Amino acid sequence: MKKLIELVAHKHHIDLKRGEAKYMDTDWLLNAIIDEVKEVKDEIKPNNVAHLEDELSDILWGWLTLVEKLKDRGYVTSHEAILQRALKKYEHRILPLKGDERDDAIWEELKAHKKEELERERVNSLKKS
Repeated sequence: MKKLIELVAHKHHIDLKRGEAKYMDTDWLLNAIIDEVKEVKDEIKPNNVAHLEDELSDILWGWLTLVEKLKDRGYVTSHEAILQRALKKYEHRILPLKGDERDDAIWEELKAHKKEELERERVNSLKKS
């Protein structure tokens, strides 16, 4: 993952140098990711590993690129911070699940708590700035 992030950072510097607006536009990048998701849907079929994995890698590349652009603008801190946040979030949500009818309620309760935690984090960051 580290090498991919380094490659994305290199590509970002090339984009900055070239100055092509679309490559810096987060809406364009998000739409490109949506297009890649559609391509993945088309490739989900038997005996199609190479094409499916290739399209899935395009989604990953699009996500990494989007994060790099957002990082450059100061909207996020790093790819690693997002991955750490995802790990924390899903450990918190998945590990308590039991595999039975209580899981939906557990999931919703944990999701609500996370929403409150995120709001406190946002408010605290505003106080610091």
